[in-house]
Amino acid sequence: MTQAIKKRASEIKEIIGSYDSKLENFNDRHRNDKLNTIILNYLFRNISFINNNNRLIQNYNPSDYLKISSKTHVSTLIIKETIENFLIDLKNFKRFLKNCKIQHDPKNLNRKIRIYLHKIHRIAPIFNYNRARKNLEILQSFLAKKNFWPTMSTQIAIVIYITDKNDESYPENEKILQKNIRTLCNSSAYAFHRTRNILNIA
Repeated sequence: MTQAIKKRASEIKEIIGSYDSKLENFNDRHRNDKLNTIILNYLFRNISFINNNNRLIQNYNPSDYLKISSKTHVSTLIIKETIENFLIDLKNFKRFLKNCKIQHDPKNLNRKIRIYLHKIHRIAPIFNYNRARKNLEILQSFLAKKNFWPTMSTQIAIVIYITDKNDESYPENEKILQKNIRTLCNSSAYAFHRTRNILNIA
């Protein structure tokens, strides 16, 4: 009987240990997600990640990391790693979009846009995703009325722009830089501003 109790106690201890380990991993992931959001939000709103030739910046100056650290209170090592990982993910995503032939059929485009909107939010969680989905539905209704269908990349850029513009969590001088939105979504400046003008989006 004593052996059975000891065995059961050992099993319970093992289960608790496994649970604690999973909980610790979850907390670590949750903490990392929050840090990513904080760091990337500051980057997108204050520092361009493309150079004068519209190419992704490969390496930031140490002064940039120090500036972000002073504003976010996150160590420069974590900031550097986060930005480097983001740039790798963004390069891979842009390469995928470049090599992937997407049919811009309005009937099927809505579902594809939702998928890519979610993917972009995972790469850069710098906007309210649930609000963005609702704004996408509103945008699609406007586009249908005008029978005007920009590319998927441009539609996503417009959605993120509108979502951030209406987000009262950030004052007017802390909105996401438009060139960062366009680069994130792979949308040209011409297509982005033309769509804004046609839809009368300030």
